[in-house]
Amino acid sequence: MTPLSLIKPMMHTNQKMRSTTLAVLLAAVALLPACSTVSVNKQTSAKTITDQRGNIVTDKKLSSDTASALLSAGLNEQACMQQFDLCLTQLTDSILNKHYRPALAIFAELHYAKARQLARSQACRDALSRPPLDPYYANAPLSAEDAKAQQQNTSRCLNDYQERLFDAVKSSYTYLFYDALVHDFEGADKASGQSQQQNRIPNDTDIQTQDIYNAASNDIITQLYKSADGTDKMMGEAQIEYLPITSSKRDSSEQAAIANLSPLTGKPTDQIKVMKIAVDDYQLGVYLPNENSYLQNAHKQTSALADLVSTYELRLSGLNSISKRPGLGISLVASLDDRYTTTIRQLLASSLAGRLSSEQNSDSVNENESDPSSRIYPTGHLLLTGLIKPSGNSVLDTLSSRTLDIHLYNPYQTEHVNILGDNHPIAANFSAGYGLWLAENQLDGVGYLNLITRQPEARLPKLFMLEPYDPDKRVLIMLHGLASSPATWVNLTNDILNDDKLRDNYQVWQIFYPTNLPILENRYQIQRLINSTYAQTDPQGQNRASKNSVIISHSMGAVIARMMLSDDNLVDDLDSLDDQNLLSNSEKRQIRDALKASFGETELKDRFDLTTLPQVDTAVFLSAPFRGTDYADRWFTRALRRIVYLPVGLVKTVTDNLATIATQGDLAQNPLGALYLQNGASQLSDKSSFIQLTKDISINDRITYHSIIANNDADITQGLAKMQPGGAKIDLSQAQEEDSDSNTVDNTDRNVRREPLVAAVTVDGDISQAITERLSDGIVPYTSAHLDGAASETIINGGHSIQTNPQTILTLRRILHKQLQQ
Repeated sequence: MTPLSLIKPMMHTNQKMRSTTLAVLLAAVALLPACSTVSVNKQTSAKTITDQRGNIVTDKKLSSDTASALLSAGLNEQACMQQFDLCLTQLTDSILNKHYRPALAIFAELHYAKARQLARSQACRDALSRPPLDPYYANAPLSAEDAKAQQQNTSRCLNDYQERLFDAVKSSYTYLFYDALVHDFEGADKASGQSQQQNRIPNDTDIQTQDIYNAASNDIITQLYKSADGTDKMMGEAQIEYLPITSSKRDSSEQAAIANLSPLTGKPTDQIKVMKIAVDDYQLGVYLPNENSYLQNAHKQTSALADLVSTYELRLSGLNSISKRPGLGISLVASLDDRYTTTIRQLLASSLAGRLSSEQNSDSVNENESDPSSRIYPTGHLLLTGLIKPSGNSVLDTLSSRTLDIHLYNPYQTEHVNILGDNHPIAANFSAGYGLWLAENQLDGVGYLNLITRQPEARLPKLFMLEPYDPDKRVLIMLHGLASSPATWVNLTNDILNDDKLRDNYQVWQIFYPTNLPILENRYQIQRLINSTYAQTDPQGQNRASKNSVIISHSMGAVIARMMLSDDNLVDDLDSLDDQNLLSNSEKRQIRDALKASFGETELKDRFDLTTLPQVDTAVFLSAPFRGTDYADRWFTRALRRIVYLPVGLVKTVTDNLATIATQGDLAQNPLGALYLQNGASQLSDKSSFIQLTKDISINDRITYHSIIANNDADITQGLAKMQPGGAKIDLSQAQEEDSDSNTVDNTDRNVRREPLVAAVTVDGDISQAITERLSDGIVPYTSAHLDGAASETIINGGHSIQTNPQTILTLRRILHKQLQQ
């Protein structure tokens, strides 16, 4: 073969080799960036913060620190969850840093992640499954062998689940309080424990680990309650022992419950051990506050907790803010079994039942209702903050402990807890109990139906305490208006709960009364109820709670409140009602005698002879029709008044004794008879006998009172602000629209801002008569709401229902803060 003939095949071979080499080189170059370089991309700062601070609790994935620790140890997260104990061993071997504290945070998160995975597994979910409904189809019962195997798997899963939760608590607890524990593990840095770690700025890991501690504690406490309750339990077979609570000083009477007396010797902040729970080989103790309200369930020996709900599982809507206190622990609400509830269904059912019983016995009287003490309702929703404390004073002792104590505190009484010698703030959600109470009681609907539903018996006023009675807090009494209910105070109450100073110094009592009753009768019944509450909570009148009380009242409630702060005798003014001589002297005498026969001399005196509440020294009146309103006489209001009914059995015998006189004419239209035969809505008319009798009553000199008055004409409010510039508050609750001005010199900016609106004006001096005649909230004119001698008078831009206005609430808070200084 010639050289030329050899070259051609060789050239072809060389070309193929070059092509192959080039392809290999290109592939290698393409792979190099993927295995040897780091790319840098931009992301938002919010995403960076989220990645840094997220963990298994917030994002349902491991934190970046824990994920990095697994990668550094060559561990896959999924494989780690499958072989959990082996994973922990290898991870421990890979942590070479002598500072052990960060490792505790990693182990805490891994334990909680494993607990969550187990809770989602089928083996653990089988514990919640119900028996088959039909034994003949696909959901038929398992065979005995399969059922035994499933039970074994379920028990194993539940035991592992609770073990992981307990380990998560112990690891996170040890991390959080590492400085107070003895460092008894090998290689510990002894010097690190001497630093004052409590004063450092918390880092992301501190916050994440506190989340783990709270979340694991929440799962343990709520699951233990379910185990005790016997439903949806995932804590295996918990063995519960209820401990006897005995003391010679214990008082389990209804009066003690209202006053929330300490049933055992000691302070209300003391913790009482009420239960011992054995879960697998763990021993748990449950402790409750030494207060009657909190221990009354333990008295029953059935459960130390009742209807326990974690705020982790609540979403409160309809509140302008959620009142919280940051700190350790989880916020819980325990609802008492015997708490009072009121719904529209209950009202209609009781009305029908009452009508039927009254038809059978026309002389029947609700004796329980007539006793004010039966209408005092301590809070039925108790706030709790739960903490779990493992035993042990060293790191290794705590991590290996099989004894844990569950402490449930009253967050109103306890703000800090001592853990290993140091005080730490505890968390609280003060809106939770209030929100649950509002949600389960249809107060607005019941308040309206109370007005228009014909009922055989009078619905007498009720008093609700929004927290357990505290002898060291001043009382704030709230009184709603016509066709309303305590729900009208939702934003004000929540803002008070959200104000640390006010929450620590005031407790709220809300009155719920039927606004169809004659106002004189309502005043008598409400004052009797308030007096009974003070007498039962503090018979000697020595507590701070029995002094410097405040009444906040709206509309009709303000009219009633002023009467409870006066010492006038209305009997002396009865003759002045009949200016037109519609009744003869004999008819007046006949009506007077009938009233006396109905009540008796003492009862008549109690209703017409006013006496100031001795515990109250401050009052705030909102949109108060002290001199009535012509709104009550307009055609559409008169039509509404016709469907407002008086209770058939009002004050037992009033109607009976006046019936013979009523047949001689329309007694309800006569001045004297109208005081007890007109409903509350009609009596707010500026022409009514009631207004004529009470419009000029005087307030006791020792009472400091404030007026908050609404005005629905923004232009008048603007003019008033120019007269009183020092007291004006600009309305920034909403943005203003901008006007286009074609006459502007500079065409680059055609938008001209309007003059800012005025939200409120505090009046420092007399207002001109020209303005006062035009001031009105659309229902109540200023001339009716104004009171001479008020410590302050504030005009709010808005309608009659100003109790929900943010400026009203802010004004009220200022008044309360000032009262605390006096």
